[in-house]
Amino acid sequence: MYPQPSRSEPFQLSTFKPARDLNVYELSADEASTTGLQNETSVLFIDREETLALLGIFTLTVLKGSISILGVTLSASKTAHHVFAPRSAPIPILQCASSNVHTDLDIYPLPPRVRQNHGGAVVAIRSLDTGVEGLGRVCRVFDAVFEPSRWQRSSAEAIRPGVNLITHSDRDVLPFVLPESWSIALSAAETPPSSADPISPSVYVVKGPKKSGKSTFARTLLNRLLTRFQRVAYLECDVGQSEFTPGGLVALNIIDTPVFGPPFTHPSLPYRAHYVGATSPRCSPAHYLTAVQTLLETYKFEIQTSMPDDESIDTRVTDVIPLVVNTMGWTKGLGANLNAKIEEFADPTHVFEVVGPEEKSWPAYDILQSAPTKALQHTLEAISPNLANAHFNAVDQRNLNILSYFYAIFPSITSMSFPYPSAPLRQMTATKWETSHPLCARYPYEVDWSRAFDQVILIGAGYEDVIPSEISNVLNGAIVGLVECEPGTEDPVYLDPSGARELPYVQARHTPAPSTSTCHGLALIRAISPSSSHMHILTPVSPTILARCRMIVKGELELPIWGMLDFTDPNEGVTGVDKGRVPYLQWGKSEGLGGERRRVRRNLMRKAQM
Repeated sequence: MYPQPSRSEPFQLSTFKPARDLNVYELSADEASTTGLQNETSVLFIDREETLALLGIFTLTVLKGSISILGVTLSASKTAHHVFAPRSAPIPILQCASSNVHTDLDIYPLPPRVRQNHGGAVVAIRSLDTGVEGLGRVCRVFDAVFEPSRWQRSSAEAIRPGVNLITHSDRDVLPFVLPESWSIALSAAETPPSSADPISPSVYVVKGPKKSGKSTFARTLLNRLLTRFQRVAYLECDVGQSEFTPGGLVALNIIDTPVFGPPFTHPSLPYRAHYVGATSPRCSPAHYLTAVQTLLETYKFEIQTSMPDDESIDTRVTDVIPLVVNTMGWTKGLGANLNAKIEEFADPTHVFEVVGPEEKSWPAYDILQSAPTKALQHTLEAISPNLANAHFNAVDQRNLNILSYFYAIFPSITSMSFPYPSAPLRQMTATKWETSHPLCARYPYEVDWSRAFDQVILIGAGYEDVIPSEISNVLNGAIVGLVECEPGTEDPVYLDPSGARELPYVQARHTPAPSTSTCHGLALIRAISPSSSHMHILTPVSPTILARCRMIVKGELELPIWGMLDFTDPNEGVTGVDKGRVPYLQWGKSEGLGGERRRVRRNLMRKAQM
């Protein structure tokens, strides 16, 4: 194991000492225009061996030389990288790195007053206005996470509005540390083959227990691969701690720009996804495995190779798209079996195994002997618990991911840019968040379910017992998956011939086959009319795509309590209603039948799981 910093004593994060007009320059509007940058930009000179820790939301452009950030080396280019550095995640440390770019002096002509005789790197920092910091108003656990804590306010120095230099670590601010074993494995993964043969698609499987840094390594690996490939596919098998989508989805994403920030800062529309409806596949392992296998087949037949772009000036590989598979952190019992099957389906070229501590005398690995494989094996050390912020647990992060998704604004989509059945081979990540109004005060889509939906399906433990007369109560206030099926692949639902108004629901109906369906996203059913066939739906999914989703699937995933509250009400009510009278919310101890926590037996197999 390699030594990692301890959290017991503060240690220095930034050796960079900002000095106006010496190593920090505020560009005027004319200078920014001449340089090719936007207004209100600061230019920083980072010498060799200097480190710079920044907290906030900003764009980072490398003007000269190269820098390392979050395990990735960025060289001088015209690209402005979006960086999200909250206190809830390890913050990035910028450091000057060596560069192979010899023409970077011609990329940005720096103003004469800005000295160019430095031997280090030159970067441009600009504040980024996305509205993501407003999620702290929605989920108060994350309030002001992009600002220095009360222990840091006296020592932090503003580089730009909303961007602060942090000098030392403390209980709330911890740095991103790249262990040596990670660095060795990442270098091996991104090293191109020495032969002149065509590049073959590579599949990288990342596995490890919970709280070991597995997802962080997968994100770092993704960013490293993007320095060599123009696009990288990312298969998310961890339905509890997803990287690009809210929980409950097994998703295949196409990524074309590095992601510098925790998952809630880059919610994305997947290329293809399937709804599991829970933060763990233990209730539907067969459906989960089928969904993963179908997405792997989708990658092999539709994504892994593409036509080279001969007109692009990008020097990265364009005709091959590698795949990163992030497995779940459930590494015992059934979880170990599922991860072993996923690895078998993926047929990886590289396997990265994060070795965590043994828990309760159960060895973390080697319980199941894997089949012989030709994949290169890399053993990684786990991230030290001292480098994890104890103020934000996995449930908090999961809740924030869901809320970030519903408040996100995604790029506009038309039927021409989003043909059936999948999205184009490009990244569809949110660029803005609209948090001026709570979910209860936002304008919804009014949907006539008698025309819009062909089927309503419930999945999860106990849902097969829901009778048709109660389906509207189950769906009211629920999160559902918006599923599109290929025409003619699902049996129609025959409703009551008497003409009674009822949702198209049949008890104990199976989920659609992943091979003939895809989940385009999630929606919140905010209200169902008791007197008509209308419901109100909130979703960031484009109306163009929403019109294709003829099936809604309700699972175990629920809206976090923060999403039900009205953060604009000074009396802590909801839209003027006293909090004690708000439906679905109860303050204090639960009473009555069903008020206690539900206990579910996991050792019984149901027909749908056979």
